Amino acid sequence: MKLKILAIVVLGAVGVGAAFVALGGLPSSAAATSEFVTSAATTGNITDDVAATGSVATTVSYAIAFGAPAHLAGDDTAAGSATWTVTDVKVAVGDTVQAGDVLATADTADLRRQLDGANAALSSARIQLRIAKENLADAEGTDARRQARMSKYDAETRVSDAEQARADLLDQIRLATLTAPIDGVVSAVDIVTGLDAPSGDAIVIDGTTYQVTAEVVESDVAKIAVGQKATVSIDALGADISGTVSALAPKASDAGSGVVSYAATVVLTDPPDAVRAGMTADVTITVANAAGVLTVPAAALRGDDGDYSVLVLDATGQPVAKPVQVGLVTASLAEVKSGLTEGESVVIGVNTAQNQTTVTNGNGFTRGLGGGGVAVPGGGGPRIQVGP
Repeated sequence: MKLKILAIVVLGAVGVGAAFVALGGLPSSAAATSEFVTSAATTGNITDDVAATGSVATTVSYAIAFGAPAHLAGDDTAAGSATWTVTDVKVAVGDTVQAGDVLATADTADLRRQLDGANAALSSARIQLRIAKENLADAEGTDARRQARMSKYDAETRVSDAEQARADLLDQIRLATLTAPIDGVVSAVDIVTGLDAPSGDAIVIDGTTYQVTAEVVESDVAKIAVGQKATVSIDALGADISGTVSALAPKASDAGSGVVSYAATVVLTDPPDAVRAGMTADVTITVANAAGVLTVPAAALRGDDGDYSVLVLDATGQPVAKPVQVGLVTASLAEVKSGLTEGESVVIGVNTAQNQTTVTNGNGFTRGLGGGGVAVPGGGGPRIQVGP
């Protein structure tokens, strides 16, 4: 019975001691047998980043069809009413072209025959208009002048219609030659020399500039702004490419996963020639940064926003709270604007006999320390979880 009572007393004492440390107490005996983990305040750079994943795409793609002006790929368009028999195809998929380069041509013999008829019709209409003007000038009497004036108006309409018909045919003849609207790379060719062209697009040209559209989760959207710098990592190339945020969708994307996200578009700066549309890319957007500032580990911070402090060791080696004013705070580092000097050490934990400790400060930052448990004294500071 005495042994049982003794065991209960010992367990009770251990529990009280653990609670005391967790609530901020640190007996002098513990301080004497424990080693504080510290880190010096140093001058450096801090960046706060948002990560997302997307795929590479060209910033613009143009499609070209016989008898129609170039248009954005994917937009509906109608080719000319003529039958377009392809006479020459000068490019293949993968070819690099410059704006104005001739890509393909179609036969225009039928169009030119129609143009001859249009020219004749226009000449006849002009002659009729000249006669109508002369008749109006010679007309006498109200009725005669009224009739002559109506004839003149009709003749003017016929001339206008004939001119438009001729212009349309000239435009169709011009559009029988496909030219590159932009500098780019041929991504599709859907015509064959000697065969009639299909009713849809004949050739597609992708621009030489690229972008990545990545999905940013809703908790990070407020941090994103057009103009922010980004780094795009393409594992397939082993390349890190600089970029700039060019757009942020105002509406959430449709996602079957249930995670609310918004599309952020990053335009790549000077991408390598090996970049191809469709490649997977990891995007890191820098949402805030501070250069050449005094920094400490974020795990050293205690308190709440606007009322932060850190622990420093006094002359006897005991930790004491010291108020600090902070700026940019990330998951790993915190900018100290005042309250510390460079080289001054701050407490980030205490080595104990435990094997593993996770230190979590009041701001959600977590730090795991191996080689011994860690406890931080003082109320309102980091919450300590000591592993077995």
